[in-house]
Formats: sequence, C-alpha cells, structure tokens
Amino acid sequence: MGLGTLLLAFVIVPVYFASRPLRGGETREGGTAWNVLRNFAITWTLIMAVVTVMSLFSAADAVGPLQSDAEKAGAGIGMMLGMMILGAFWFFPMVGAVVLGFILRKSSVVERGPTGPLAVPDTSPVAVA
Repeated sequence: MGLGTLLLAFVIVPVYFASRPLRGGETREGGTAWNVLRNFAITWTLIMAVVTVMSLFSAADAVGPLQSDAEKAGAGIGMMLGMMILGAFWFFPMVGAVVLGFILRKSSVVERGPTGPLAVPDTSPVAVA
C-alpha cells in the first residue's frame, strides 16, 4: 500500500486531503471536487519541482566530462528542451485541474470541524422528568 501511495501520490494525496476528518475549528469550502482538484494542483506542482531539481542534477553530472564546445552546446540545447518538456508536463495538468476545479466549485458547501471520527458525540446523560 505504501508503494502504491508513493507511485500514485498525485492522486492519493489530494483525495486524502479532500476527505480527511476535520479537527475542531478547521473548515473546508468548495465541495469535494474543488478540494481534490485544488490539492492535485498543489501536489503536482511539488512533485514536478522535485523531478525538475533531480533532472538538473542529473544533467549537470552528464555535462561534466564533455570536452568540446560543440558537445557542451548540444548538451545545453538538450537540457533546455528537456526543461521545456517538464514545464509542459507540469503546466497542462495543473491548469486543467485548476480550471475544472473552478467550474465545479460550490461556494455554498462549507464543512466545519470536527467531522468524522473526530466528532465526539454528546454522551452526557439526559434527565428524564
């Protein structure tokens, strides 16, 4: 289960944050669809930022042993194209999620905590007259 969450974090994490029980004083607005898509955009941005940094470190390691200026120029062009592709992989799903989220947002839906198992039912005894 942990491996599935790691591999599908961009799906599992937004669904969890949109449906997790709220603590006392917390609120969640906009409905489930809005919250899932908003959290997807945030999670996707964080994942793609990590992937971009890892790609830059990997590209820097590959460029180190290059000798000629032509090899270095080719590597620079390749890195620029790779960053553009990563940017497109980030941009289109993120913008699609945000636009769809705004379309599906229900401003009338407001959840106030505590909810779910955090909501403690009133167990005080009832006086019978």
